[in-house]
Amino acid sequence: DKYNKLKRTFEALSQLTLETKSEIDHLESVSNALDIAQKEEDLVQIKEELIESGYIRRKGGSKKVKVTSRPFHYVSSDGYDIYVGKNNYQNDELTFRFASGNDWWFHAKGIPGSHVVVKSRGDELPDSTFEDAARLAAHYSRGRGQEKVEIDYTEKKNVKKPGGGKPGFVVYYTNYSMMIDSDISALKQIE
Repeated sequence: DKYNKLKRTFEALSQLTLETKSEIDHLESVSNALDIAQKEEDLVQIKEELIESGYIRRKGGSKKVKVTSRPFHYVSSDGYDIYVGKNNYQNDELTFRFASGNDWWFHAKGIPGSHVVVKSRGDELPDSTFEDAARLAAHYSRGRGQEKVEIDYTEKKNVKKPGGGKPGFVVYYTNYSMMIDSDISALKQIE
């Protein structure tokens, strides 16, 4: 009896540990989004995510707010458009609605950060564009203060959203990696 009770407790606690880890990961990604927010409209979208996740109660009515925040837009040194999500909702929007199958997707490995999408226009991207996008992924991640950050990148068609996954959470299996610094001073941002 004691063995069976301990076994059931272990199974229940294992599941609870996984759920708690998932919640912590989600809140760390929200924290990263707060770190890179620049304007009030960026905060509106983060607040909306927290309301839908159940962390904040909506005041007065159930009216959704209008979102005017847009992802960062950069141009690589070779002239390719690079887009960076500012929060989990924008990450989902960029990855699953904006990017097409042959565009390239970048993200810091194992830490909260923005999804970065390079519009390939059907071309073979030059190495400098890969490096520019990786620098953006490093800069807009939790690892921005480190000397080097490991960045995973793959074609968008290899990125999937698991059923019931939280905003911004994705899985991918076929990818490349590179170590890069987070200095984006040479990149030109488009308003």
